[in-house]
Parts: sequence; C-alpha cells; structure tokens
Amino acid sequence: MMNIFSSIGVSLSTFKKDKWIPIFSMAPVTIGGLVYFFLGRYLFTDLLEMGKEWIENSISSGGWSSFLYYIIVGLLTVIFYFLVSWTFILIVSLIASPFNDIISGRVEKALIGKTPDDASVSFKHLLSNLGMTLFNEMKKIILIVALSLFGFFISFIPILAPIALLISAILMAASFLDYSWSRKNMTAKECVAALRAHLIPYVLVGAGFLALMSIPVVNIFAIPFGVAYFTTLYITTGK
Repeated sequence: MMNIFSSIGVSLSTFKKDKWIPIFSMAPVTIGGLVYFFLGRYLFTDLLEMGKEWIENSISSGGWSSFLYYIIVGLLTVIFYFLVSWTFILIVSLIASPFNDIISGRVEKALIGKTPDDASVSFKHLLSNLGMTLFNEMKKIILIVALSLFGFFISFIPILAPIALLISAILMAASFLDYSWSRKNMTAKECVAALRAHLIPYVLVGAGFLALMSIPVVNIFAIPFGVAYFTTLYITTGK
C-alpha cells in the first residue's frame, strides 16, 4: 500500500530527470488544441459567412437577416462549447496514445536502471507503431465509454451505486496500465490476473484519478502523469 504514495514522488522525479517526457506529454495537448482551433475558425468564419449569405438571399436582407444571423452565432457558440467539453479529453486521449506508450516505456527503463532511448529512436518507435497503437486506443475508448455508460445507468439504483464507482475506478486504472501490459504482450487473462493481484491499490488510485479527470484543464495534465504513475506502480508492486 505504501507504493501508492511513494510512486507519486518517483513519477515526478522521472518527469524532472527525463526532459523528453514533458515534451511528449504536451504534444497531444498542442495537437488537440490546434484541431479545435481550426474547427472553431471554420465554424465561426467560413460556415457563418455561408449562413449569412444564405439568409440574405433566401429569407431576408433587412433587419431580420441580422437577427437570424446573431441567433445562429449564439447557437453555434453553445454547440461548440458543449462539443469541446464532451469530446476534447477523448480526442486528446486518442492523440496521446502513441506518446503515452513512449512515456510509459521511458519511465520503465528509468526505473529498472536502463538508459531511455534517444529522441530519434522514440520518434521512430512512435511512427512504426502508430496504426496499431491508435487502433488499440480506439478499442479501449469504446470499451471504457460503453462500460462507463453502464456504470452511469446503474448508479441511479442506490444499492448498485458503489458497483458503478468500482467499475469506473477499475477502468481508469486499466486504461493507464494497458501501456505496460501491451509492451509485455500480455493476454486478456494475464491482464485480469494482474488487476486482481493488486486490486485494492489499483481501485483506490483509479478512483483518485477518476476525480482528477473530472476537473477541466487538470484532466489534460493528469493523463501523462497517470501514465508515468501507473507504470511506476506496476513496476514497484512486482507486476
């Protein structure tokens, strides 16, 4: 159980010692931010301009056109806000998966006393495994969303609410541990056995990260730290 607390300091220390880990951590956030920036630019420039022209040509070119235009602007603003709120963390998680794989590998090498790969080697690894990593991450996200929805619905049944929280905590832990499991080519049966062997610490920490992931902005930075932390926990608990 002490590994739960000691792994925090070890993970932070690894971030400080390996300058490439913070760089790989911020890359997906930057890419995700650019995706939404250009999406927002398209919505509020090109799409709005086309909408304004359609209103003036098809409906009215007087005061009503300005009124309808501002209504559309308001609707687009609300839609874009909820779109970003609901999807940003999922998009960043998907983009981050190849980078998280590298972070986990570098943390593991540092913990077992090996020298992490050069940045060029890490980039080659990222590109060579990009397709498979993204495919595995998509499957993981679909499974997490499906089970999270299941947990959400049963949470309305008071007697089953603790089970919903337990499911969510286990899923959170498994989503981070999966990078270490994949690197070891572990089967589904072996992954379940690894979870059961240290179920209590994984559930406790998974619940903690579940809370962090619910906080806007904080959740973005919790992703790379979670990868480093769970890799550390996985190694120090004896796998």
